[in-house]
Amino acid sequence: MSNKPFNFYSFLKNVGIMVGIGAVMLLFFFYIYLPATTNHNETITVPDLEGMAFDDINELLTNRNLGFEVMSDSGYSEEYDPFYILSQNPKPGAKVKENRKIYLTLNAKVPPQVRMPNLINTDLPNAEDILLSNGLKRGEITYVPDRRVNAVISQKLKGEDVAMGTMIYKGSAIDLEIGNGEGIKSFPTPDFLGKTLAEVRFQIEASGLKLDEINFIKNDTVPANLVYKQLPPQGRSIRTGDLVEIWINRQKELPEEEEQPEQQ
Repeated sequence: MSNKPFNFYSFLKNVGIMVGIGAVMLLFFFYIYLPATTNHNETITVPDLEGMAFDDINELLTNRNLGFEVMSDSGYSEEYDPFYILSQNPKPGAKVKENRKIYLTLNAKVPPQVRMPNLINTDLPNAEDILLSNGLKRGEITYVPDRRVNAVISQKLKGEDVAMGTMIYKGSAIDLEIGNGEGIKSFPTPDFLGKTLAEVRFQIEASGLKLDEINFIKNDTVPANLVYKQLPPQGRSIRTGDLVEIWINRQKELPEEEEQPEQQ
């Protein structure tokens, strides 16, 4: 056992050496070792994947040491084919670390369904706004005789009337029939008396009118199967699109080929 007396100066010197060594080790760890192992100040720019096919991104991201994950919720856009990338997170141009995952939203194969809104009696500009807000498109426009100027008279999908609330595919084109205002013009009511139902229907269609009520009531003063009363009466002022009511001398409706007056 050494009997060398305690030297306070040597003690401080040794403590200083130990502190110095510890400081050097800390500096080495935080400024050399840690940055080297974590790629400190080294980032990767996220590429723009939106609009690309999903099958084309694997090699692109692998070459940049990035990963990806497809989100379970898909979206839909008519601008892209199915399984094209609609959105990504992080956004293009973002700076990220190596092996960072890019979360992707793909375009659905089948568009989602939406409920058909009610456009009837809505003016055309408002109808277009409603279609757009519901993810639908305006299809063909046909102007028809009707007193409702520039208003929607009917809404159709692929040639068939589509009722409000019907589930249809998002992005569907809705064709519209629009009133041209010609119903405002007036003319004398045609004479339908003494004619068959088929003849009246033809004449009403040619006049731009609409057949409303058909009353089948026996009347012994006129031949069977012929019109004996009408409203409005002949000659009264009427407008395109107005309704016409008629009375026919028989008890029930017959097929058109049987709509012939009885020989007297």
